[in-house]
Amino acid sequence: MIKKYLSLIILLFSITAISAQKYFDLGFSLGTSYYLGDINPSRQFYRPSPSGGIFGRYNLNNREALRLSLNYISLQGTDADFDNVYQQLRNASFKASFLELSTTFEFHFLPYIIDKRENGFSPYLFGGIGYMFMVDAPGNNASKFSVPFGGGIKYSLSKKFGVGMEWGLRKAFTDNMDGVINPGGEGMKQTLNNNDWYSFAGFFISFRLNDNSGDCPAYR
Repeated sequence: MIKKYLSLIILLFSITAISAQKYFDLGFSLGTSYYLGDINPSRQFYRPSPSGGIFGRYNLNNREALRLSLNYISLQGTDADFDNVYQQLRNASFKASFLELSTTFEFHFLPYIIDKRENGFSPYLFGGIGYMFMVDAPGNNASKFSVPFGGGIKYSLSKKFGVGMEWGLRKAFTDNMDGVINPGGEGMKQTLNNNDWYSFAGFFISFRLNDNSGDCPAYR
């Protein structure tokens, strides 16, 4: 399964690289990640940890884009941060880190290209599929699929550079990222926290590879 997924990612990256003369940009992101699950059921931006990554983006047109990303994600949590008696008695804690490889589709609400002359700002939404390659995690360290989705804003600084900020959630297909399974006890099904979640929020900068002089007026 992993080999098939990696082959698909490599194929997508090859296609976007070949098509770079249309509109392809590379970039990196820096920010924080946090965890939602059995230890932390609902607090947003709980114990934020440093994370970041690199990406390549193929812009299909000024409304749609495909992105390939490789991110380093770190997470942590502890029952000691919560007041309820059950968690105080359980006293579980964890730290985890992994590489996230993902492909996502982006939709711009406004026409956008990295070109200061026009169409230089837009909010956007994204969604896709990812795979978590565990580096350090409690319990079962097997790599797992995830579903990333979220939104952000983009702004074109010049004909070559664009910046933005993004916040996204990831549904992880595992309940063992934090080393805690079925908080109600063995044999008790917990539908709300059956799978853990994690999130990444941060800033990015990207560089347009091809020269804008060849842009088609209809495209712009």
